[in-house]
Amino acid sequence: MAEKEEEVKVEADSEEAVPKSEQGEEKQEGPENSEEAPEEEKVLSIEEQLEKAKSQADDNYNNYLRAVADLDTYKRRVIREKDDLRQYAVSGLLESILPIYDNMALGLSSAAQVSDPKVVEEGIRMVLSQFKAVLGENGVDEIEPGKGDVFDHNLHEAVQSQPSEEFEAGFVLQLIRKGFSLHGRLIRPATVIVSGDASE
Repeated sequence: MAEKEEEVKVEADSEEAVPKSEQGEEKQEGPENSEEAPEEEKVLSIEEQLEKAKSQADDNYNNYLRAVADLDTYKRRVIREKDDLRQYAVSGLLESILPIYDNMALGLSSAAQVSDPKVVEEGIRMVLSQFKAVLGENGVDEIEPGKGDVFDHNLHEAVQSQPSEEFEAGFVLQLIRKGFSLHGRLIRPATVIVSGDASE
C-alpha cells in the first residue's frame, strides 16, 4: 500500500511540474487550427474574384438604369400634373361665376322691357353684390381707400397729386379705381388721387 501511495504522489508532482502556460498552449492549439481551416477554404482565386466583381458591377448598373427610368417617369408626371393644374385651377371659380353671368344676361333682357331705370339699377346692384360674395368666398378682397385715408404705397397707386387745404400731403383725396388682393397678396393696387402741399 505504501508503494502505491508513493507512485500516486510522484505522478501528481510531475503534473504540477509542467507549467500552466504550456498546458494552456496545448489546449489552445486545437481551436486555432480549426478556425484557420475555414479561412483557407474562403480564399477565392483571382478569376473568381473577377467574376464576383463583374456580377456586382452588372447589378449596380441595372439598379442605376432603373433609378434613371423612375426619375424620368416622375419628372414627366410632375410636368403633366402642373400643366393640368395650370389649365384647370380656375374651374372652381368659374363654376361660381357662371350664375352671375346668367343673371347679367337675364338683367339685360329685362332692362329692354322695363322703362323704370330704378328697377334696372336694383337688378345691377343685386348682381354686383352676388359677384362680390363669390370673390370673397375665393379669397379676393377689395382695396377701397376712402377720402382722408393715409396713402399706402404698398396698396395704392397715385395717378395725380392735388393741393388740398383740408388734408396734409400724403392723404387720399379721391378713389379712381378699386384694388384687389388674393389671400393677402396684392393683385391690383387701388388707383387714387393724393393730396399735396396747398402751396403747390
